[in-house]
Amino acid sequence: MTTTGADLAEEPRRGRPRDPSRDGAIIQAAIDILVRDGYDRLSMEGVAAAAGVGKATVYRRWSSKAELVIDAMATLKPAIDSIDTGSLDGDIELLVAASCSPSSQLLLQVMVSVCSALPREPDLLEAFRTRFTEPRIARITAILERARRRDELGPDVDVAMAASLVPSLMLQRVLMTGQPAGRAYAEQVVGSVLLPVLGRPPRPVSTTDTETTP
Repeated sequence: MTTTGADLAEEPRRGRPRDPSRDGAIIQAAIDILVRDGYDRLSMEGVAAAAGVGKATVYRRWSSKAELVIDAMATLKPAIDSIDTGSLDGDIELLVAASCSPSSQLLLQVMVSVCSALPREPDLLEAFRTRFTEPRIARITAILERARRRDELGPDVDVAMAASLVPSLMLQRVLMTGQPAGRAYAEQVVGSVLLPVLGRPPRPVSTTDTETTP
């Protein structure tokens, strides 16, 4: 008897179906360990134990620690793709808000834990660059280019350099000082660094740089 494609399609799948809820538990466990212990002390076994799953469950989803960590970081990325208020000031305000959201603040902590491993792990470095730094800078560059087309920026503004300022300085703040890069710090960077680079007058910041929450 010949088995057809239709027959195969009708056969029930063998094995236990994948449980999406486990993905979330594994991702959360990886994030918690990264923030608490750092990248070097994270292991697939430790993540599995923290998530309450078997080690094989983790390896079926992610073949390496680096792959798991990058996917975990991706769940924390700020949503800036849709920012387009029609004005540069409005777009900058939304960028600051996105950079200071709870998930963005958590992402900064995770990124700090990963930074020390980047020079030693080429695959992790490549994924970090192509999935985080380059796309984020490209999106901010697009926002600034739209502002230039609206004649809100002069032709001599270095848009590519300006686009990297806020995310770079916020990461550096956490990496170098261990202090949070909250809303007050983001406003300070925008007012005293970004706006002058964009050819605009600096903006005084009324809040202090002592806040601990975004």
